Amino acid sequence: MKLRGRKQSKELAATIDRSRNLLVTGQHRQNFELLEKAVDQFPEDAEIRLLYATVLLEFRPDDVASEAKKAIELDPDSPSILVRAGSLLLNRGDREAARSCVARANELAPSDFPLMAGLDNLNGLLAAFSGDDDFAEAKLRSAVDKERTNEPFARNLAVFLAERGRLQEGAEVLDEAIKHVEKKDEIERMRDRMAAEAANS
Repeated sequence: MKLRGRKQSKELAATIDRSRNLLVTGQHRQNFELLEKAVDQFPEDAEIRLLYATVLLEFRPDDVASEAKKAIELDPDSPSILVRAGSLLLNRGDREAARSCVARANELAPSDFPLMAGLDNLNGLLAAFSGDDDFAEAKLRSAVDKERTNEPFARNLAVFLAERGRLQEGAEVLDEAIKHVEKKDEIERMRDRMAAEAANS
């Protein structure tokens, strides 16, 4: 039994590593096929469930929330699972479930938590939805400051500012982000639109 358990653990670790690599390199179809089998093989592993939920965004978006919630059930005390699942749930429009994840992650995350920028971003987005603009801005700015290469964080802050009539500030956030992010085309177009709107307002 021990040998089989050790072999299965190594196989699980290898599958997670392979899936993460496929995710980073944008090989989503291969990742989807890998994880469909992996979920059957390791149904009680929260990380596999969460990776599967992530790749389902492209292939079966209606199933994302249920898989993310399954990952939380399997490991409810992992701030990493909570933050990533919370992000997926918010993406799918389930604000209350996302809020629950974030509240729990806020309690559990240590000061050196590697996903603190992601947690700040989620706290900021949820605060913005609740109308707590000061806290939202502080958290969204914190996320950008902590992870300057993260394009979605910069976009979230810029949109937050633009929606509150602060178009020039939004454009400036994007202008700064362009110096740090790899993919510049979309963020440059967004910056140019905001700057033009600011000039005409």
